[in-house]
Amino acid sequence: MRKVRIAQIGINTNSHGAPVFQSLKRNSEHFEIVGYALPENERERLAWQLPMLGEEYPELTLEQILNDPTIEAVTVETDEVNLTKYALMAVRAGKHIHMEKPGGVSLQAFEELIAEVKARGNVFHTGYMYRYNP
Repeated sequence: MRKVRIAQIGINTNSHGAPVFQSLKRNSEHFEIVGYALPENERERLAWQLPMLGEEYPELTLEQILNDPTIEAVTVETDEVNLTKYALMAVRAGKHIHMEKPGGVSLQAFEELIAEVKARGNVFHTGYMYRYNP
């Protein structure tokens, strides 16, 4: 089976960002991790989380991720206020996305994102938890 080339945009304060990245690493039979970008001063603000990303993957710029046609998918794991902005950028760059919950802070922006996903035929997946599910 062919691996999906994937990158991550962001980590966040209440983070599932590092654990999502760890999940990608554990599922290396399905994903080829290209690297990650840390917008919004996340490198400085959330330095304590960087070891969870690991040193084996390069830190890329947002532009490198968005402009690389070989990267098929991205996980968007920034702070809630920025989720929809970066997810929309990724979709417009032709990427399939996994986006952390919630769907941002603006219903209108989220609806714009979903309309764009549908119009382009991209895959959209959002973080969800089955709390207390055995």
